[in-house]
Amino acid sequence: MRIEVHGQPVYCYTNSRDIDASKPSIVFIHGSGMDHIVWTLAARHFARHGNNVISVD
Repeated sequence: MRIEVHGQPVYCYTNSRDIDASKPSIVFIHGSGMDHIVWTLAARHFARHGNNVISVD
């Protein structure tokens, strides 16, 4: 998924799922020199337990 922040495109990984407004959301933000892959296991866990997950690159 791509969103725009201050006019710039930003990629957000959502575990290949649409965002469901009725579920809680968790946003994962990685450190310098990394990408959304560092959150794969945590994102999968929380998505399987009924949360929206968003990993920002």
